[in-house]
Amino acid sequence: MTLQEIVDHLPPKQDLVRFARYLSSLRRPSRAELVLCGLGGALVGAGLALLFAPRPGSELRGAIGTRIGEYWSELETLRADANGDAAREH
Repeated sequence: MTLQEIVDHLPPKQDLVRFARYLSSLRRPSRAELVLCGLGGALVGAGLALLFAPRPGSELRGAIGTRIGEYWSELETLRADANGDAAREH
């Protein structure tokens, strides 16, 4: 297909301008709406992940709880180390 054939198949200029004006008139979502949609998508994704998980629910919940406990204790250790470093600097 040549460039001229592509140009010949384009809609008239007036239609393109009208469509561009229509698109510019559409309301854009606010940041809060975008954040809520993102959180909603994350929740749906997490639900689907749990639904199709290869392990039974009780086993999976136990593994998740254990992993969260490990992360929490690691964060506590990092916080204690940071507080100790800050105390030694003064």
